[in-house]
Amino acid sequence: MLRWIFFIVFVAIVEIYAFQAFRTVTKMRWALIAYQVISLLILVYIVYSFTQFDRSVGQNKQTLFTMGLLLITYLPKLFLVIILLGEDIVRVVSGTVRSLMGNPGDSFLQERRKFVSQVALGLAAIPFLSLIYGMTKGKYNFKVRKQTIFFPDLPENFDGMTITHISDIHSGSFDDPDEISHAIDLINEQHSDIILFTGDIVNTHAEEMHKWVDTFKRIETPAFGKYSVLGNHDYGEYVNWPSQ
Repeated sequence: MLRWIFFIVFVAIVEIYAFQAFRTVTKMRWALIAYQVISLLILVYIVYSFTQFDRSVGQNKQTLFTMGLLLITYLPKLFLVIILLGEDIVRVVSGTVRSLMGNPGDSFLQERRKFVSQVALGLAAIPFLSLIYGMTKGKYNFKVRKQTIFFPDLPENFDGMTITHISDIHSGSFDDPDEISHAIDLINEQHSDIILFTGDIVNTHAEEMHKWVDTFKRIETPAFGKYSVLGNHDYGEYVNWPSQ
């Protein structure tokens, strides 16, 4: 019960501050109502999705969508809260000082500055747009990062050996075969001596990888082979299995 009380208070504070910031952009009644309705629908959907989460099933596309929606909605709003809360602290301190000095003015709290709210909205747009990009295009922004590693006790036979290291595939999040095929091409273009994969090929279930098996089979076997280990997601730690 205490957890739900904390959640309700937290969401209420975030939404109140976010609405105050949005209200500085427009005074049109229909826009303000639309904002409130959309915010409420998103909140209801997020709460419903989490209450329906089944640990025996684990993560699925709905879970991933809900997590993405949660981040896109509330991370930018947290930026708003931090900035506007900071302004409120300044307003309270300023009002207190004026009162103690016998110059309270028209009101204890000065009116919220429109400029601060607009700056807060501008800054909040940065994580909002970044998250949207990351969840759509950014997840396929594959890059090859080359690093030369030095060990003082490295045997001479390993001098000049090249390793391609792959990790955290999370194939359950893929939806674009062409982009994944491009990633395989990048791996093969390295012509490394050995390929190492260090875990998390799926989010939860092995079935996530089934439709990508043929694509990943295209990874060429180098001179010293291809090797893989399991990650925490591959072990199924986030699912309540019927047996151990």
